Amino acid sequence: MANFVVVGGGAAGLELVTRLGKSFAGNKQHTVTLVEPSGHHLWKPRLHEIAVGSFDNELDAVSYVQHSVCNGYQFVQAGMSGLDRESKTIVLDRDVDGNNTLSYDYLVMAVGAVSNDFKINGVREHCLFLDSSEQALLAWEQIKKMLQSSTQQRISIVGAGATGVELASELAKLNQQLSRYKMGGSLAVTLIEAADRVLPASPKCMSEKVQRKLEQQGVTVQLNAKVQSASHHQLIVNDTAIEAQLQVWAAGVKCADWLANLDGLETNRINQIRVKPTLQTTLDDSVFVIGDNAECPQPDGSMVPPRAQAANQEATHLAKQFKRLIKDKPLQPFIFKDGGMMIALGHDYAVGSVMGNKLVLRGRWVRNIYDTIFRLHQQVLFGWGRVSALMILKRVKCLLNPYYKGSLS
Repeated sequence: MANFVVVGGGAAGLELVTRLGKSFAGNKQHTVTLVEPSGHHLWKPRLHEIAVGSFDNELDAVSYVQHSVCNGYQFVQAGMSGLDRESKTIVLDRDVDGNNTLSYDYLVMAVGAVSNDFKINGVREHCLFLDSSEQALLAWEQIKKMLQSSTQQRISIVGAGATGVELASELAKLNQQLSRYKMGGSLAVTLIEAADRVLPASPKCMSEKVQRKLEQQGVTVQLNAKVQSASHHQLIVNDTAIEAQLQVWAAGVKCADWLANLDGLETNRINQIRVKPTLQTTLDDSVFVIGDNAECPQPDGSMVPPRAQAANQEATHLAKQFKRLIKDKPLQPFIFKDGGMMIALGHDYAVGSVMGNKLVLRGRWVRNIYDTIFRLHQQVLFGWGRVSALMILKRVKCLLNPYYKGSLS
């Protein structure tokens, strides 16, 4: 009998327990448990849409309780606060059925990553982050209040990676769409990036196309702009004050600080847990790590990048490897296959790079591909039948409702 415990219900963790739960359906010898503090799963690459009120929580959110019952795994609503590798138990941050520990035979860490404030003075206190659905919903509540003003409201976004770029574009689209309400106020969006171009990890020609589109949408882009400090409604950037009613931090990536003290497991400078090519930790073969919180080496000496597609591939790979594991077969190494990058710039436009970043595409049909990636994630969770029904329902709602579902009153 094998007891699999997965910590973290993001894209990687939820896809893994879904695949394992279905694989072991009817087999009482193996149990699968998901440990996650939230009650609902929302796909992290679309948090920027939640922050702007354009994400359909009713149709696209996943209840862990309901999903676990339908897919053969157990759900424990709690966070992880510690690990005892010798006794093979994890410590929970709350009591569950009178106990705050959980035993495992094989543990999978899939807790993801968060934005890196680089310990800049005032950032943690005066900027909003978009690392969770709760934070994204908080941002939307503040933006709704700003939209009720009769004067122009300013929003500063720090970090022109995927999250920052998509959020800036979505806000610009919101500004255009809400003109139908004939409200007196408007939004002025400024995107601040320390590098010399937006999307610094993408091909240069892709960065140029994305920046051009952002500027066409009315976003002010500031490059080579280093944030020195943050205070209430103000950022100091290159010794110049930038005023804004809302300040969003979307720069850098790191993992939670508590991962650096997880019973001696090896971590790097941004708290990622070091793993072998088999996704097992370097010091304990019973502990696996997938997603953004893993530092996984590749044959060419590089590391798997912290992207959603890498997390999805790792979940698929590990589900297959666990089947081999219970049959006493050797584990195979994980090899990341880069499918390129796609950035949404509003609901009708996207820019993407494919073929090893040799070809850059743009347009409405690229946005359709972007949406298909999300539907593929849902397909793993629900199957094509329900996904097709969700797509039809969403189309009907779009025809009947205003573009933005959130109440502005």
